[in-house]
Amino acid sequence: MAADDGGISRVKAQLTDVEATAVQVARWRAQASKLLPRPDGSPRYDGSFDQLIVDTCLSPEEQAAPDGKAAVMVGVVGIRTAEVDEHLMQAVARGSAAAAAAADGGGGGSAGEGLRQLVLVGAGLDARAWRLPLAPSAGSGSPFRVYELDSGSTEALKARILGPPGPGVERVFVQSDLGRPDEAMAALASAGHDPARPSAWVAEGLIGYLSAEAGNALLRLLRSASPPGSLLLVTTPPSPAWRDSLAAGGTRLFHSTFEEDTDTLARVRDNGWTDAVLLTAADLSSKYGMTTHQSIVLARC
Repeated sequence: MAADDGGISRVKAQLTDVEATAVQVARWRAQASKLLPRPDGSPRYDGSFDQLIVDTCLSPEEQAAPDGKAAVMVGVVGIRTAEVDEHLMQAVARGSAAAAAAADGGGGGSAGEGLRQLVLVGAGLDARAWRLPLAPSAGSGSPFRVYELDSGSTEALKARILGPPGPGVERVFVQSDLGRPDEAMAALASAGHDPARPSAWVAEGLIGYLSAEAGNALLRLLRSASPPGSLLLVTTPPSPAWRDSLAAGGTRLFHSTFEEDTDTLARVRDNGWTDAVLLTAADLSSKYGMTTHQSIVLARC
């Protein structure tokens, strides 16, 4: 439940700069959920959890205030959210079908329960553990685990507002410095992640904040913990042209890496994800009827 006006003021006053930025991203994601309908008119994703975060942290007047970045960022955040969700749920469905086929044939192994591990790399205020229908069917074994790798700068705020996810989904927060990929992956393993079982990895809005060296190391380590049936989704960093365009309008980006989307694709492939394709910003803009400047790399193994 959202805070009252006094509660909102107290929450806002306590937000760190990182939390305030994450709340703004949640605001764009909630707004976009109402602007990206499916052909049948239903929303492509549930923005209510993001809206709950926004309602807790921003007053109605603040939410209604002009937002100079919204014209660009609502499309960027909304399209990547919808597209990543679509591929995740397709992978979960494929994993469930493979697990059922293996059970019928008496098989087992790493795919015996299908895809039951999602790792949000740089999770921020991502609400997928609550939003997505990940819970396995009743009596089908262990819960679906969502690991959230992040520095912890937004964790207290997120946990306080959203609480635990629904039945059948176990959320595991893993505090880590993603600029040190070796340490982050060790922390993930200590938290219970099983590298022998398929995983879905999502690095949304992350890779550009890492140096090229750290990003490449992270990609290699993710691949080494990904048996057949695993999936990787990476949103591309801003291109130099987009950075310069935003700078001309007074918006400065604080990323460490700026590159063309084809360069990101090449890096993903060079670091072990050879079966990788680029979902281009142009194709995504056409698909959703809204403009985005960000591409997505999709890789499977």
